[in-house]
Amino acid sequence: MVVTTGEQAKLRILCLHGYEQDSSIFRTKLRQHIAGLADVAEFVFVDAPNVLQPYDIDGMDNLKRAAAVRSGESLDRTIRGWYWLKSAAPEQVCGLETSVEFLASVLRDNGPFDGVLGFSQGK
Repeated sequence: MVVTTGEQAKLRILCLHGYEQDSSIFRTKLRQHIAGLADVAEFVFVDAPNVLQPYDIDGMDNLKRAAAVRSGESLDRTIRGWYWLKSAAPEQVCGLETSVEFLASVLRDNGPFDGVLGFSQGK
């Protein structure tokens, strides 16, 4: 027999941001949806474990990447990714194992979740 209290538990949604973002950016992008669904859902945001360097960022040309590395350039914010490509040919993916292990710990320590909402690389 199942007994209910008349109050339904909120859905728990794990939210995974996209490449070159973090949880605060994704939360800001979803703020209207979060407000509209506040009565029925709880959104749990996590940051990807991989911190990207200036030379990992799409669109930065090789000269600018090299200059950034030499100068120790930092960005205004910490940008993250679930993985990045070390090279395209042959394709070498870095950071994916770290992300899988991190997400397994999130599920173990903070689950269960009713769904996952991912954007771009977080899909």
